[in-house]
Amino acid sequence: MNNFINNILTFSIIFFYSLTSISMEKSVAYNCTGLSQFELIGSSGIKEEVKSKVYSFIDGALQDLNNIKCNWDNSIITCESNFLNIRKLTLNQETNEISDFLSGNKGFGVYVDNFKGKCEQKN
Repeated sequence: MNNFINNILTFSIIFFYSLTSISMEKSVAYNCTGLSQFELIGSSGIKEEVKSKVYSFIDGALQDLNNIKCNWDNSIITCESNFLNIRKLTLNQETNEISDFLSGNKGFGVYVDNFKGKCEQKN
């Protein structure tokens, strides 16, 4: 009986630790610097500039206007949404390269925002 209780306790500790470590791996923030291209459809053209952006993930979700659930396959994070706007983000955790596409309507018209860059994980 005592051995059974020890086995249950050991299993519970391992299970809790694995859930905690999975959650920690999917809660991370990145500082990214790269080229941003913004276009207001129907205006004079694309505005390009170098920008720094912070991307935060908590429990696997991109923290944004509508906290998008993301897929964490191998070392690629992919986030896609069609709610309120269209968004497709891909972050390669091995190369630290990011590609972020966002399109929507902001009261003044339809816009398209593309961002590509390199990231560093925040501590």
